[in-house]
Amino acid sequence: EGGAGAVLEQEEEVECPPLWEDGSPGVMEWWDVEVLLPMKLRKEVVGLEGKAVLGKVRAQMAINGEAESEAKEEINDDAAEKLRQTCHQASSISHCKTHTLIQHPPAITTHTVTPTPSNPTSSLPTDPIKKPPRQAILHLTKKELKRQRSLRLRNRRELLQDQQSAGLLPPPEPRLTLVNFMRVLGDQAVLDPSRMESAVLDQIRKRKKTHDAMNAARKLNKEQRSIKHARKLWEDTEGEVSVALFVVKDMGHPYHRTKVDTNAVQNSITGGVLECGNEGVSLVITEGGPNAIRRFTRLMTVRMKWKGETLDADPEPEEMEVDDLANDPLEDGEGEAPVKKPVRFNKQNWCHLLWSGMNSKRMFNSFMFQSCATSDAARKILEAKGVAHFWDQVLVFHRQLRADEGM
Repeated sequence: EGGAGAVLEQEEEVECPPLWEDGSPGVMEWWDVEVLLPMKLRKEVVGLEGKAVLGKVRAQMAINGEAESEAKEEINDDAAEKLRQTCHQASSISHCKTHTLIQHPPAITTHTVTPTPSNPTSSLPTDPIKKPPRQAILHLTKKELKRQRSLRLRNRRELLQDQQSAGLLPPPEPRLTLVNFMRVLGDQAVLDPSRMESAVLDQIRKRKKTHDAMNAARKLNKEQRSIKHARKLWEDTEGEVSVALFVVKDMGHPYHRTKVDTNAVQNSITGGVLECGNEGVSLVITEGGPNAIRRFTRLMTVRMKWKGETLDADPEPEEMEVDDLANDPLEDGEGEAPVKKPVRFNKQNWCHLLWSGMNSKRMFNSFMFQSCATSDAARKILEAKGVAHFWDQVLVFHRQLRADEGM
């Protein structure tokens, strides 16, 4: 359709329109000439078409043969064809500066299913890389779940009754107990109650044996229980990781260290405990899934007995201290090793949740305990992991806490 259609053609395959019916050279439509061509080509097109119009007028007026020959000489077909080629090349879409910015919507591809002899109604895609569309999950309330379960059991019971009515399955024997066997058996129980009572007890023992066998068959072994427990605790932390920071005054008691380490391992938590002797505080860093961090936070803030409440009786202070290893009886020749007594709980101990949030990835590979003498050494340890700002938060919190206590 004129020059507008030629804009979308390839440069190497340009198709130019023929001459108009009235004999004028069909270079381009006049509206395409005004929009698509530069000024120089625009003037050439106007001049060529003007010559064609002038030749047509002279031919109609029939001035003389010389005028007609001049008109034919002025309208050169080769020149017109060359001008058409030049105009259509100049109006190509490749000269447009914004044609690469056009967004073409991608074509919608559907999964093609090839039925197989083993599964003619297979609905999986043939390409194993492309996953089928994920079905929406319908979440039901507890009342709806209970209703669905009741419907399933009723349908199963009705199907079993229909099969028994049709003679496909034998009818079940009546469920006898010591309470109902007189009513169920009727005359048989009256004629020989001792034999019927023995039959009832045998049926009860048989039902119990079947029940115990079913429970034993469903019972998981030790390895299966550990796998199930690990599956329940596993959480995906590839996209984001939950982080929680705790500040503890004293982490020296074995009870606290064992609790923290055991729960961190069980919940797949990475991080560690950094103890600083100069500041007199310990930083507990935890990284893991949201549920694991929630359980660990409850351990640190609710369950843990930081002051040793109700764990044991409070004996005399001198009995709770660790024996001084400098007075080793082996050096005096007594031949008996020193006996370490349990460490006393710090009655002024405390734990605070410093910060909790999200991180893009784990910064630690495992959970470990580490001690350092000065605050600078502690900061360098965390700086190697890229979390030096954790220790800066500890210093700000601890100094503010000491300032409040001083007031």
